[in-house]
Amino acid sequence: MIRLCLLLISLFSASSQSQQITNEQLTVGNKITIQSEVLKEQRELLVYLPKNYDATNRYPVIYVLDGEFYFIPTIGVVSSLSATKAIPESIVVAIPTRIRVRDYLPPIKGEAQSNQQQFIKQKFPRFGGTEKFQTFLMKEVFTYIDSHYSTLPNRTLIGHSNGGVFSLHTLLSNPDLFTNYLVISPAPWWGDAEIDSNFASIKELTLAKNLFITLASEPGRYYAHMMRILANLKSHAPNSFQWQYQHLAEHTHESSVYPAIYAGLTYLFNDFKYSPSEELAKYGDVSPIIDYYDGLSKKYGYTVDIPHSVLAQFSSQQLELGRNEQAFETLNYFVKHNPKVAYAHQSLAFAYMRTGQYLKAKEGFSHALTLYKKNGGTDYTVVDFLNNMISDANNKLMH
Repeated sequence: MIRLCLLLISLFSASSQSQQITNEQLTVGNKITIQSEVLKEQRELLVYLPKNYDATNRYPVIYVLDGEFYFIPTIGVVSSLSATKAIPESIVVAIPTRIRVRDYLPPIKGEAQSNQQQFIKQKFPRFGGTEKFQTFLMKEVFTYIDSHYSTLPNRTLIGHSNGGVFSLHTLLSNPDLFTNYLVISPAPWWGDAEIDSNFASIKELTLAKNLFITLASEPGRYYAHMMRILANLKSHAPNSFQWQYQHLAEHTHESSVYPAIYAGLTYLFNDFKYSPSEELAKYGDVSPIIDYYDGLSKKYGYTVDIPHSVLAQFSSQQLELGRNEQAFETLNYFVKHNPKVAYAHQSLAFAYMRTGQYLKAKEGFSHALTLYKKNGGTDYTVVDFLNNMISDANNKLMH
């Protein structure tokens, strides 16, 4: 028995010594420190890039206040939504907080008009620096992000509680800083007369803006404050201003943040999502899709490109219905407007395979592979797929 135990111990020890264990850190983003001349202090930026970030594309940017709390959760939501094509792939920039009341709470004109104003005025006299914080965002944060990354002029601001106050204040006082505003349980900062006065200016908005605003199971003053805001939105919001309110009654002030980000981003980017109908694939061509995104470009004031997935999906539907000529029209448009995108050439090559044009297919897959590697692609599954398709096309040519 002793000899057997020694043998088992020896075998276990040898197995343990031969086992290779690695321990590597996972990196989800970069921490950048900038010296702010506006705020006269150092500030951190936490930056997340999409997994397949490609500098030849341009990306919307989602800015998150209270970044020390909400950077990681926002990344999770954005990754999930972009993976399912609910929103475009996006860059996330989170800004950790230094002095919340200073940066997020607007100045008071005259006497305090709400209980929170009275409390803040007595306890935290450093409040009221929102104009400087807006300038910091515009002149320093946006300038840095736009010069170091490939961005679109489509910015989303996410703010919770006092951050929600800053978001609403920015929408009303400097609306063109952002395209989308995601406001979560804004603290009841303004008095009733201030709400009425501030929100009357929203009717003057020209460029399209979008707002998603939520309230959780909050104390009564939060609810009364929100109802006043919603009444003003209903009275004054122009047609170009799209907004939605959601009451997350089953959540607390803290727990509502995560479902609000998920629902809010889905809503704010909803018009970027286009699902070609079977009827269009059966009877139409690519022109309605082009017209739709031309309309978005006019609405937002910059060129909104058709998502690659929309063109690929539509051409695939056309091929399934035997509408090869129209499918190639779609794919040629795809390649013409995205000549450096591997996925465009891959989609066209796949159509050549399906229609028996094997030489063109082989050339297309080869070109897609070259572009993928040239653009820094490293996913072995993509490389393996393209190599297999080149081999398949070559085998078809040999027979």
